Amino acid sequence: MKKLLIRYYHLVLLGAVSSLALGSAGYLIFQAGALKDSFLASPSAKKASGDEIYSSNSNSIVALGILTNTLRWNARTDGASPFVSRPYLLKDGKLIDPLLSSSPPLFPPVPNQWLMDHQLDYTDVNILERDPKQKGFTVLEEFKAGTDPNNPDECPPLYTKLTYGDADIKKSTYILEFLGEDENEGRKAYQLRPLLPLPNPAKGNRPDTSVRDVTKGDLVPGAPFLKVIDYIDKKKTINDTEYDFSELILQNTLTGENYPLTKKNVSREYQKRQIELVESVTFHYQLTGAPVVDVSVERGKEFTLTNLDKKCSETYKLVDFSKEGILLDKGGKSFTVQSSLVTPPPAQTAPSQSSTAH
Repeated sequence: MKKLLIRYYHLVLLGAVSSLALGSAGYLIFQAGALKDSFLASPSAKKASGDEIYSSNSNSIVALGILTNTLRWNARTDGASPFVSRPYLLKDGKLIDPLLSSSPPLFPPVPNQWLMDHQLDYTDVNILERDPKQKGFTVLEEFKAGTDPNNPDECPPLYTKLTYGDADIKKSTYILEFLGEDENEGRKAYQLRPLLPLPNPAKGNRPDTSVRDVTKGDLVPGAPFLKVIDYIDKKKTINDTEYDFSELILQNTLTGENYPLTKKNVSREYQKRQIELVESVTFHYQLTGAPVVDVSVERGKEFTLTNLDKKCSETYKLVDFSKEGILLDKGGKSFTVQSSLVTPPPAQTAPSQSSTAH
Protein backbone atom coordinates (compact mmCIF):
# COMPACT_ATOMS: atom_id res chain seq x y z
CA MET A 1 0.00 0.00 0.00
CA LYS A 2 2.81 2.33 0.92
CA LYS A 3 4.47 1.70 -2.41
CA LEU A 4 1.18 2.26 -4.21
CA LEU A 5 0.66 5.64 -2.51
CA ILE A 6 4.19 6.72 -3.33
CA ARG A 7 3.70 5.72 -6.93
CA TYR A 8 0.37 7.59 -7.37
CA TYR A 9 0.83 10.39 -4.82
CA HIS A 10 0.25 13.17 -7.38
CA LEU A 11 -3.17 11.80 -8.25
CA VAL A 12 -4.08 11.54 -4.60
CA LEU A 13 -2.91 15.13 -3.99
CA LEU A 14 -4.90 16.41 -6.97
CA GLY A 15 -8.05 14.68 -5.72
CA ALA A 16 -7.65 16.17 -2.25
CA VAL A 17 -7.19 19.69 -3.58
CA SER A 18 -10.23 19.31 -5.87
CA SER A 19 -12.39 18.13 -3.02
CA LEU A 20 -11.28 21.07 -0.88
CA ALA A 21 -12.05 23.56 -3.66
CA LEU A 22 -15.52 22.14 -4.27
CA GLY A 23 -16.25 22.18 -0.59
CA SER A 24 -15.17 25.83 -0.26
CA ALA A 25 -17.28 26.91 -3.24
CA GLY A 26 -20.32 25.16 -1.88
CA TYR A 27 -19.85 26.79 1.49
CA LEU A 28 -19.55 30.28 -0.05
CA ILE A 29 -22.66 29.78 -2.15
CA PHE A 30 -24.57 28.65 0.89
CA GLN A 31 -23.40 31.64 2.92
CA ALA A 32 -24.30 34.10 0.15
CA GLY A 33 -27.82 32.75 -0.09
CA ALA A 34 -28.19 32.89 3.67
CA LEU A 35 -26.96 36.51 3.68
CA LYS A 36 -29.54 37.57 1.11
CA ASP A 37 -32.28 35.72 2.98
CA SER A 38 -31.31 37.57 6.12
CA PHE A 39 -31.58 40.91 4.31
CA LEU A 40 -34.97 40.03 2.90
CA ALA A 41 -36.17 38.88 6.28
CA SER A 42 -35.10 42.15 7.92
CA PRO A 43 -38.12 43.97 9.44
CA SER A 44 -36.85 47.28 8.02
CA ALA A 45 -37.13 46.07 4.43
CA LYS A 46 -40.21 47.12 2.47
CA LYS A 47 -41.45 47.30 -1.09
CA ALA A 48 -42.34 50.44 -3.04
CA SER A 49 -43.49 50.50 -6.66
CA GLY A 50 -42.22 46.94 -7.14
CA ASP A 51 -38.62 47.85 -6.20
CA GLU A 52 -36.97 46.69 -2.99
CA ILE A 53 -35.90 49.63 -0.84
CA TYR A 54 -33.75 48.95 2.20
CA SER A 55 -33.27 51.04 5.33
CA SER A 56 -29.95 52.63 6.06
CA ASN A 57 -29.39 50.76 9.31
CA SER A 58 -26.15 49.25 8.07
CA ASN A 59 -23.61 49.82 5.31
CA SER A 60 -24.29 46.37 3.87
CA ILE A 61 -28.01 47.11 3.42
CA VAL A 62 -27.23 50.46 1.75
CA ALA A 63 -24.70 48.80 -0.53
CA LEU A 64 -27.18 46.10 -1.55
CA GLY A 65 -29.81 48.71 -2.27
CA ILE A 66 -27.42 50.61 -4.57
CA LEU A 67 -26.45 47.42 -6.42
CA THR A 68 -30.02 46.23 -6.96
CA ASN A 69 -31.51 49.64 -7.89
CA THR A 70 -30.02 51.36 -10.96
CA LEU A 71 -29.31 55.07 -10.55
CA ARG A 72 -30.61 57.31 -13.36
CA TRP A 73 -29.16 60.62 -14.58
CA ASN A 74 -31.77 63.35 -14.67
CA ALA A 75 -31.14 65.99 -17.33
CA ARG A 76 -30.32 69.39 -15.85
CA THR A 77 -31.62 72.68 -17.12
CA ASP A 78 -28.29 74.48 -16.64
CA GLY A 79 -26.53 72.76 -19.53
CA ALA A 80 -24.34 70.46 -17.44
CA SER A 81 -24.08 66.72 -18.13
CA PRO A 82 -22.12 63.77 -16.65
CA PHE A 83 -19.23 64.52 -18.98
CA VAL A 84 -19.54 68.28 -19.75
CA SER A 85 -19.44 71.12 -17.24
CA ARG A 86 -21.32 74.39 -17.55
CA PRO A 87 -19.57 76.71 -20.05
CA TYR A 88 -17.59 78.89 -17.68
CA LEU A 89 -15.46 81.56 -19.39
CA LEU A 90 -12.49 83.50 -18.10
CA LYS A 91 -12.53 87.19 -19.02
CA ASP A 92 -10.54 90.02 -17.49
CA GLY A 93 -9.36 87.66 -14.75
CA LYS A 94 -12.90 86.73 -13.71
CA LEU A 95 -14.74 83.44 -14.14
CA ILE A 96 -18.08 84.10 -15.87
CA ASP A 97 -21.04 81.79 -16.27
CA PRO A 98 -22.72 83.18 -19.42
CA LEU A 99 -25.87 81.17 -18.79
CA LEU A 100 -26.75 83.21 -15.72
CA SER A 101 -28.98 86.22 -16.38
CA SER A 102 -27.01 88.15 -13.77
CA SER A 103 -23.70 87.66 -15.63
CA PRO A 104 -22.33 90.75 -17.45
CA PRO A 105 -22.46 90.71 -21.27
CA LEU A 106 -19.35 89.22 -22.84
CA PHE A 107 -19.71 91.59 -25.80
CA PRO A 108 -21.75 94.67 -24.88
CA PRO A 109 -24.35 95.68 -25.84
CA VAL A 110 -25.33 92.20 -27.03
CA PRO A 111 -26.73 90.01 -24.19
CA ASN A 112 -25.17 86.58 -23.72
CA GLN A 113 -28.57 84.91 -24.03
CA TRP A 114 -29.12 86.50 -27.46
CA LEU A 115 -25.87 84.98 -28.72
CA MET A 116 -26.86 81.56 -27.38
CA ASP A 117 -30.39 81.78 -28.77
CA HIS A 118 -28.90 82.36 -32.23
CA GLN A 119 -26.30 79.57 -31.91
CA LEU A 120 -23.36 81.98 -32.09
CA ASP A 121 -19.86 81.26 -30.75
CA TYR A 122 -19.62 83.54 -27.74
CA THR A 123 -16.01 82.47 -27.15
CA ASP A 124 -15.00 84.19 -30.41
CA VAL A 125 -13.56 87.63 -29.60
CA ASN A 126 -14.63 88.89 -33.04
CA ILE A 127 -18.13 87.42 -33.00
CA LEU A 128 -19.82 90.83 -33.33
CA GLU A 129 -17.93 91.46 -36.59
CA ARG A 130 -18.73 88.04 -38.07
CA ASP A 131 -21.23 87.44 -40.87
CA PRO A 132 -22.41 83.83 -40.29
CA LYS A 133 -24.54 83.49 -43.44
CA GLN A 134 -22.54 85.82 -45.71
CA LYS A 135 -25.44 88.24 -46.05
CA GLY A 136 -23.32 91.38 -45.92
CA PHE A 137 -24.13 92.38 -42.32
CA THR A 138 -22.26 91.82 -39.07
CA VAL A 139 -23.75 90.16 -36.01
CA LEU A 140 -23.79 93.54 -34.25
CA GLU A 141 -25.72 95.13 -37.13
CA GLU A 142 -28.21 92.27 -37.07
CA PHE A 143 -28.68 92.67 -33.30
CA LYS A 144 -29.32 96.41 -33.59
CA ALA A 145 -31.79 95.85 -36.42
CA GLY A 146 -33.60 93.05 -34.58
CA THR A 147 -32.95 90.49 -37.33
CA ASP A 148 -31.75 86.89 -37.12
CA PRO A 149 -28.12 86.52 -38.29
CA ASN A 150 -28.78 82.86 -39.15
CA ASN A 151 -31.87 83.54 -41.27
CA PRO A 152 -30.82 84.25 -44.87
CA ASP A 153 -34.21 85.84 -45.62
CA GLU A 154 -33.86 88.50 -42.91
CA CYS A 155 -31.65 91.57 -43.38
CA PRO A 156 -31.25 94.91 -41.63
CA PRO A 157 -32.37 97.92 -43.73
CA LEU A 158 -30.06 98.05 -46.74
CA TYR A 159 -29.83 101.86 -46.78
CA THR A 160 -27.78 101.65 -43.56
CA LYS A 161 -24.88 100.49 -45.73
CA LEU A 162 -24.90 103.76 -47.70
CA THR A 163 -22.64 106.72 -47.01
CA TYR A 164 -21.47 109.82 -48.86
CA GLY A 165 -19.25 112.88 -48.56
CA ASP A 166 -19.74 116.53 -49.42
CA ALA A 167 -17.97 116.02 -52.74
CA ASP A 168 -20.54 113.34 -53.68
CA ILE A 169 -23.45 115.79 -53.69
CA LYS A 170 -24.48 117.83 -56.71
CA LYS A 171 -26.63 120.77 -55.61
CA SER A 172 -28.54 123.63 -57.16
CA THR A 173 -28.38 126.94 -55.30
CA TYR A 174 -31.30 129.37 -55.11
CA ILE A 175 -30.99 132.92 -53.74
CA LEU A 176 -34.28 134.78 -53.48
CA GLU A 177 -34.94 138.31 -52.26
CA PHE A 178 -38.23 139.22 -50.63
CA LEU A 179 -38.91 142.74 -51.87
CA GLY A 180 -42.33 143.40 -50.36
CA GLU A 181 -46.02 142.81 -50.88
CA ASP A 182 -48.64 144.24 -53.21
CA GLU A 183 -52.41 144.04 -52.94
CA ASN A 184 -54.44 143.85 -56.12
CA GLU A 185 -58.24 143.40 -56.13
CA GLY A 186 -58.17 142.27 -52.50
CA ARG A 187 -55.52 139.65 -53.20
CA LYS A 188 -52.14 140.08 -51.53
CA ALA A 189 -49.12 139.05 -53.59
CA TYR A 190 -45.51 138.86 -52.42
CA GLN A 191 -42.69 139.96 -54.66
CA LEU A 192 -39.70 137.65 -55.05
CA ARG A 193 -36.62 138.29 -57.14
CA PRO A 194 -34.06 135.55 -57.87
CA LEU A 195 -30.46 136.71 -57.77
CA LEU A 196 -29.49 133.68 -59.88
CA PRO A 197 -31.39 133.05 -63.14
CA LEU A 198 -34.48 130.87 -62.74
CA PRO A 199 -36.82 129.57 -65.45
CA ASN A 200 -39.64 132.09 -65.87
CA PRO A 201 -42.97 130.46 -66.79
CA ALA A 202 -44.29 133.87 -67.88
CA LYS A 203 -41.55 134.03 -70.52
CA GLY A 204 -41.53 130.52 -71.90
CA ASN A 205 -39.44 129.18 -69.01
CA ARG A 206 -36.40 131.13 -70.20
CA PRO A 207 -34.11 131.69 -67.18
CA ASP A 208 -33.93 135.25 -65.93
CA THR A 209 -33.82 137.29 -62.72
CA SER A 210 -37.10 139.14 -63.13
CA VAL A 211 -39.47 139.70 -60.17
CA ARG A 212 -42.23 137.13 -59.65
CA ASP A 213 -45.47 137.67 -57.73
CA VAL A 214 -46.49 134.80 -55.44
CA THR A 215 -49.56 134.48 -53.23
CA LYS A 216 -49.87 132.47 -50.05
CA GLY A 217 -50.21 128.77 -50.86
CA ASP A 218 -48.64 129.11 -54.31
CA LEU A 219 -45.43 127.56 -55.62
CA VAL A 220 -42.55 129.85 -56.52
CA PRO A 221 -42.37 130.21 -60.34
CA GLY A 222 -39.15 128.58 -61.55
CA ALA A 223 -38.64 126.78 -58.22
CA PRO A 224 -41.69 124.50 -57.92
CA PHE A 225 -40.30 122.70 -54.86
CA LEU A 226 -40.81 125.92 -52.84
CA LYS A 227 -44.23 127.05 -51.60
CA VAL A 228 -45.26 130.23 -49.77
CA ILE A 229 -46.95 129.18 -46.53
CA ASP A 230 -46.97 132.28 -44.29
CA TYR A 231 -46.15 135.94 -43.81
CA ILE A 232 -45.02 137.42 -40.48
CA ASP A 233 -45.01 141.19 -39.90
CA LYS A 234 -41.91 142.24 -37.92
CA LYS A 235 -40.22 145.50 -37.02
CA LYS A 236 -36.76 145.96 -35.51
CA THR A 237 -35.06 149.05 -34.11
CA ILE A 238 -31.31 149.41 -34.73
CA ASN A 239 -29.49 152.53 -33.46
CA ASP A 240 -32.80 154.36 -32.94
CA THR A 241 -33.88 153.55 -36.49
CA GLU A 242 -36.81 151.23 -37.16
CA TYR A 243 -36.47 148.73 -39.98
CA ASP A 244 -38.94 146.38 -41.57
CA PHE A 245 -37.85 142.78 -40.83
CA SER A 246 -41.05 141.10 -41.97
CA GLU A 247 -40.60 137.46 -43.02
CA LEU A 248 -42.02 135.45 -45.86
CA ILE A 249 -41.97 131.75 -44.97
CA LEU A 250 -41.20 129.32 -47.79
CA GLN A 251 -41.49 125.57 -47.38
CA ASN A 252 -39.58 122.81 -49.16
CA THR A 253 -42.39 120.58 -50.41
CA LEU A 254 -39.98 117.63 -50.61
CA THR A 255 -38.55 117.74 -47.10
CA GLY A 256 -41.00 119.91 -45.14
CA GLU A 257 -38.16 122.25 -44.16
CA ASN A 258 -39.07 125.94 -43.77
CA TYR A 259 -36.99 128.88 -45.00
CA PRO A 260 -37.80 132.37 -43.65
CA LEU A 261 -36.94 135.18 -46.11
CA THR A 262 -36.41 138.57 -44.45
CA LYS A 263 -37.82 141.54 -46.28
CA LYS A 264 -35.03 143.44 -48.01
CA ASN A 265 -33.90 146.54 -46.08
CA VAL A 266 -30.82 148.73 -45.80
CA SER A 267 -29.76 147.71 -42.29
CA ARG A 268 -26.42 146.05 -41.74
CA GLU A 269 -28.18 143.03 -40.21
CA TYR A 270 -30.03 142.18 -43.38
CA GLN A 271 -28.77 138.97 -45.02
CA LYS A 272 -29.77 137.18 -48.19
CA ARG A 273 -31.08 133.63 -47.77
CA GLN A 274 -29.39 130.85 -49.76
CA ILE A 275 -31.43 127.72 -50.43
CA GLU A 276 -29.84 124.52 -51.71
CA LEU A 277 -31.53 121.62 -53.45
CA VAL A 278 -29.86 118.28 -54.11
CA GLU A 279 -29.89 117.32 -57.79
CA SER A 280 -27.99 114.04 -57.50
CA VAL A 281 -25.87 112.06 -55.06
CA THR A 282 -23.20 109.40 -55.50
CA PHE A 283 -23.61 106.98 -52.63
CA HIS A 284 -20.93 104.53 -51.54
CA TYR A 285 -22.54 101.16 -50.84
CA GLN A 286 -20.44 98.65 -48.92
CA LEU A 287 -21.69 95.39 -47.49
CA THR A 288 -19.58 93.46 -44.98
CA GLY A 289 -17.04 91.37 -46.83
CA ALA A 290 -17.63 93.12 -50.17
CA PRO A 291 -15.90 95.98 -52.03
CA VAL A 292 -17.39 99.46 -52.21
CA VAL A 293 -19.91 100.04 -55.00
CA ASP A 294 -20.77 103.58 -56.16
CA VAL A 295 -24.48 104.26 -56.74
CA SER A 296 -25.35 107.54 -58.48
CA VAL A 297 -28.96 108.69 -58.07
CA GLU A 298 -30.84 111.78 -59.27
CA ARG A 299 -33.36 113.57 -57.08
CA GLY A 300 -36.81 112.06 -57.42
CA LYS A 301 -35.49 108.85 -58.98
CA GLU A 302 -35.65 105.33 -57.56
CA PHE A 303 -32.78 102.90 -57.05
CA THR A 304 -32.59 99.30 -55.81
CA LEU A 305 -30.17 97.76 -53.31
CA THR A 306 -29.54 94.05 -52.70
CA ASN A 307 -27.49 92.13 -50.16
CA LEU A 308 -24.67 89.70 -50.98
CA ASP A 309 -26.77 86.63 -51.76
CA LYS A 310 -29.51 88.74 -53.46
CA LYS A 311 -32.20 87.36 -51.13
CA CYS A 312 -32.88 90.81 -49.67
CA SER A 313 -33.85 93.61 -52.05
CA GLU A 314 -35.18 97.12 -51.30
CA THR A 315 -36.13 100.04 -53.57
CA TYR A 316 -35.70 103.64 -52.41
CA LYS A 317 -36.38 107.07 -53.91
CA LEU A 318 -34.03 110.01 -53.42
CA VAL A 319 -36.07 112.87 -51.95
CA ASP A 320 -33.68 115.68 -51.02
CA PHE A 321 -31.03 116.94 -48.64
CA SER A 322 -31.69 118.08 -45.07
CA LYS A 323 -29.56 119.10 -42.09
CA GLU A 324 -29.56 115.48 -40.91
CA GLY A 325 -28.49 114.02 -44.25
CA ILE A 326 -29.88 112.68 -47.51
CA LEU A 327 -33.59 111.88 -47.33
CA LEU A 328 -34.89 108.67 -48.89
CA ASP A 329 -38.41 107.31 -49.26
CA LYS A 330 -39.48 103.66 -49.28
CA GLY A 331 -43.13 102.75 -49.36
CA GLY A 332 -44.17 106.09 -47.89
CA LYS A 333 -41.68 105.91 -45.04
CA SER A 334 -38.76 108.33 -44.77
CA PHE A 335 -35.16 107.34 -44.03
CA THR A 336 -32.02 109.43 -43.58
CA VAL A 337 -28.53 108.58 -44.80
CA GLN A 338 -25.89 110.38 -42.77
CA SER A 339 -22.66 111.61 -44.25
CA SER A 340 -20.45 110.19 -41.51
CA LEU A 341 -19.77 106.53 -40.81
CA VAL A 342 -20.75 104.92 -37.52
CA THR A 343 -17.88 104.78 -35.02
CA PRO A 344 -16.60 101.18 -34.83
CA PRO A 345 -17.13 99.37 -31.52
CA PRO A 346 -14.17 99.10 -29.12
CA ALA A 347 -11.97 96.02 -29.26
CA GLN A 348 -13.14 93.14 -27.09
CA THR A 349 -11.10 91.01 -24.72
CA ALA A 350 -11.13 87.36 -25.76
CA PRO A 351 -12.76 85.09 -23.14
CA SER A 352 -11.07 81.73 -22.60
CA GLN A 353 -12.87 78.43 -22.08
CA SER A 354 -12.60 76.97 -18.56
CA SER A 355 -12.91 73.28 -17.69
CA THR A 356 -14.16 73.92 -14.17
CA ALA A 357 -16.64 71.20 -13.23
CA HIS A 358 -20.05 71.88 -11.81
